Amino acid sequence: MRIDGLGSMVPGPLNGKDSKPVETKPAEQEFRQALEKAAASGEDKQLKEAANQFEALFIYRMLSQMRQTVVKGGLFEESFGENLFRDMLDHEISQKAAESGQLGLADLIYQQLKKK
Repeated sequence: MRIDGLGSMVPGPLNGKDSKPVETKPAEQEFRQALEKAAASGEDKQLKEAANQFEALFIYRMLSQMRQTVVKGGLFEESFGENLFRDMLDHEISQKAAESGQLGLADLIYQQLKKK
């Protein structure tokens, strides 16, 4: 199954001159497995779950990229624990936001997958 426009969001080589493989993270692996399972079975419930996982992954990536634009510095240096907690917080926020359905991305992806 091929989904147009997701090339940069799912793990794989980047398009461009300096192509390097993208580091595969557990959330991305989980999404890819859910998508392949949903496509193979064709069940609506699994397609909805895969679309919801993609929306959560998208929100997580967006939060991570937004945090990288913030100027670092202050009274204390960043620690490993702080970075780990921030990453876990972003993951939880993205899961809750995707579950709420307010963004609507999961519904659009589900409709596109259902057509195929």
